[in-house]
Amino acid sequence: MNTNPTTRPFAGTRAVVTGAAGGIGSAVTRALARHGALVFAVDTAYASAAAGAGEASSATTANSPARPRVHNLPCDVTDPAAVREAMRVAAGDTDVIDVLILAAGRFPNRPLEQWDLDQFEDLWRLNVGGVFTAVQAALPYLRRSDAGRVVVISSSAVHQAVPGFAPYAATKAALIGFARAMAAELSNDGVTVNAVTPGLTATHAALSGDVAPFFDAVVASQLIKRPLTADDLVDGVLYLCSPAAAMVTGQVLNIDGGAVTY
Repeated sequence: MNTNPTTRPFAGTRAVVTGAAGGIGSAVTRALARHGALVFAVDTAYASAAAGAGEASSATTANSPARPRVHNLPCDVTDPAAVREAMRVAAGDTDVIDVLILAAGRFPNRPLEQWDLDQFEDLWRLNVGGVFTAVQAALPYLRRSDAGRVVVISSSAVHQAVPGFAPYAATKAALIGFARAMAAELSNDGVTVNAVTPGLTATHAALSGDVAPFFDAVVASQLIKRPLTADDLVDGVLYLCSPAAAMVTGQVLNIDGGAVTY
């Protein structure tokens, strides 16, 4: 990772963001590109825009209209072969990935008795299996970086008791255990692994989904009385990807406006 400490701290960095087409993943993708990273944005939403699997389509950012800093990769993170191809494309001729942000996932809310095992396993396959698949495919490239960074997006739902979120909270709690164990396993390779636990965030998906009625109660429970936005999470994620966090690994950063303190 070749960083510039002035205006483009991620210049020379190759980053992959899963779940990049919306919400937190989209905000992080834009920020990394704005700060100089070459970002490969992975999402199923890009499938219709690409000519074929594994082919990147370019999206120019405001920083560099002549040279795209974001490449959209159509990919389902639950498909191991597609993920391996996406990571190969992202690494390119350098054979290196410096930063991996894992933001793909769903957050359904409904009473436990309305779930069946197939639905639970589908959620687990995306929220947890998608992280496993992406990390495993990226490992060879992360290990070749001189400062590899992995950030897993979990949820503050693991820190509190929220009705209707039992299956979701189970998947997000699993990610914290997975991140901590990965941190130990990858430490000798110079790769740090951390998790971020956002509170309920005012993304388009959340505001238009079945968690929308929770926003007033969540904001009331926060020390900072306004809805959390995806942009509120960006600096925390970027810090964990930066040289400043070289000695931070196996940790959980909670960003939720003070709804939970620990």
